[in-house]
Amino acid sequence: MKILNVAIIGGGWIGTSHAKAYRAIREHYGSEVIPNLYMIVDTVEAQAKKVADEFQFERWSTNPDDAINDEKTDIVLITTPNQFHVPLVEKAAAAGKAIFCEKPLGMNGADAKKALDAVRRYHTISMVGFVYINNPAVVEARRIIESGEIGEVVAFQGRYDMEYSADPEIPHRWRDYDEVSGALGDIGAHMMAISDFVTGAKMTEVVGSSRILYADRPDPANSGKRLPVTNDDLFNVLYKLDNGALGTLVTSRVAPGEKVGIRFEVQCTKGTIRFDQERMNELDVYYASDGSNAGFRNIKMGPQHGEFGVFASAQGLGISWIDLMTIQAHKFLTAVAERRMVKPDIESAYDINILIDAMLKSDREHRWVSVSECRL
Repeated sequence: MKILNVAIIGGGWIGTSHAKAYRAIREHYGSEVIPNLYMIVDTVEAQAKKVADEFQFERWSTNPDDAINDEKTDIVLITTPNQFHVPLVEKAAAAGKAIFCEKPLGMNGADAKKALDAVRRYHTISMVGFVYINNPAVVEARRIIESGEIGEVVAFQGRYDMEYSADPEIPHRWRDYDEVSGALGDIGAHMMAISDFVTGAKMTEVVGSSRILYADRPDPANSGKRLPVTNDDLFNVLYKLDNGALGTLVTSRVAPGEKVGIRFEVQCTKGTIRFDQERMNELDVYYASDGSNAGFRNIKMGPQHGEFGVFASAQGLGISWIDLMTIQAHKFLTAVAERRMVKPDIESAYDINILIDAMLKSDREHRWVSVSECRL
């Protein structure tokens, strides 16, 4: 049995979601490698104390350096607002810690490159939180495509819509002003990672267009005043893949009724795959070889589909989003225990930052942009 001490920097919703996932590892995966919730860090003292008590962390702090510099810390999870990611990655890499960072990695490609340079310099084991590629249904989609069962990929159509900013009276927050935190970088980044994972192909050229639907939002600190929104509420992208396929990415944070509207369709030469995260335990597959009986088959995920069997013993029982977080946590924990690299890592996240840069550049300059133009 190996025990690894985990420190989480950022005690908000996503930080506590990671805490739940790490706490669930022993129950689902056994005791070969066990995470110990060692330290929680939040700049608000009351929140740090609250999370420490709720999840039984050994220590709490308001200073990230306490977690990074503590010799007992093995793994640092960075779940702060985006602007703090890279400086914390640099510090944690220099301190010899394994690093998990939420997405997007950096504020732009140049910022993300600093994190990439740091983990390369110190040979750091890292992972970044593109959690949806851990869904057994998404993994099965990849397997089907890799097997050649439905031919070569012709087109990928993906969207990620949510309604978390659909109300114009929701107060202004950090997500509303820096470029990378618009709909494209905040939620569209997940679809970029899914496209890469499922198709096995890289984006080479992009053209994008954005819209700010609500120009300002209420200032949470000054009643009656409003602050400008300076990043995208909606962003649409066309792209080309290095295997010749075409792609689309549609994303919105102002889409009424959309909760976690992750959907994609992969059209191939001998069939098509469809997936909807709000029906996350199902996959629809069309095989042209079915001939006169051709139609989409609805596949219910079950124990025969990889990690699904860790959480549920029969088809139809279903697994949840927090189970995807637990799959992700276990994958990273075991990689650290075995001292091996794992994907998606800081390098993968740097690539996503470069794609975001290219899409933003295309929007500004109203033209197709080669991804290589933005690579550093």
